[in-house]
Amino acid sequence: MDNYEINILRRDGNWKKVNPNDRIMDNLEKNDDNEVKSVNSKDNKFKNNFLFYLDKVNSIIGKLEVLENEKTRLKDQLKNYEQEFLNEKINTEDKINSLTKEKEMLDKTISVIKNLKKI
Repeated sequence: MDNYEINILRRDGNWKKVNPNDRIMDNLEKNDDNEVKSVNSKDNKFKNNFLFYLDKVNSIIGKLEVLENEKTRLKDQLKNYEQEFLNEKINTEDKINSLTKEKEMLDKTISVIKNLKKI
């Protein structure tokens, strides 16, 4: 019974043959502990990095929301100015139409006066 081997399946999927009297069993346990520690430290680093980047993304989203609100406010201001210019344009067109009618009336009056002078 002293001559037997132990096959150990490693995490990487390979098999390792080990004699029961070898100290490699102790080394394998230490390696497994080290792997677990390194995996845990990688998980912690990943979690910390993930939270860091998540905070950064949230910060960017907040800034984008502020910019979007500012953009909306500026568009509203432009809309108000546009309405003021449209109103002024309408008033100016009304004045032009009124002056055009007045000019036509003056031209007709001048024409009548000229015709009356010829008689």
